[in-house]
Amino acid sequence: MERSASLVPTARVVLGGHPSLAAHLEATLYPAWARVVRTLAFVAFWIGSTVFTMVLTFDPFVSALPFFLSGSLVYRSWKGKYRVAAFQGACPRCATELQVKPGSRISLPHPLVCYQCHRESELVA
Repeated sequence: MERSASLVPTARVVLGGHPSLAAHLEATLYPAWARVVRTLAFVAFWIGSTVFTMVLTFDPFVSALPFFLSGSLVYRSWKGKYRVAAFQGACPRCATELQVKPGSRISLPHPLVCYQCHRESELVA
């Protein structure tokens, strides 16, 4: 099934104490079943990699590495409701162009960091 990118026309970049700016966001909403399947696959990888490392090394400290890394993959997979096709937006404070990589999985509101003025704004829809 082909998923087409949909435009989120009311996307804005918001930073407290500054007027919000309009942003261009093209994102695809993942269906709930796809998020569940993707997250369950990461859960299987999480458990498998931790057990494999524990059996291979017999060291709980070394096994903690795949446990925490894979746990973060599971969390990010569940939180990512949208897949970004394109994004254009600027920092409300200094007008520097903000970046969200195409293909990123995000949820809204999404934190955006400006590396010019070091403020964290939010992308909201």
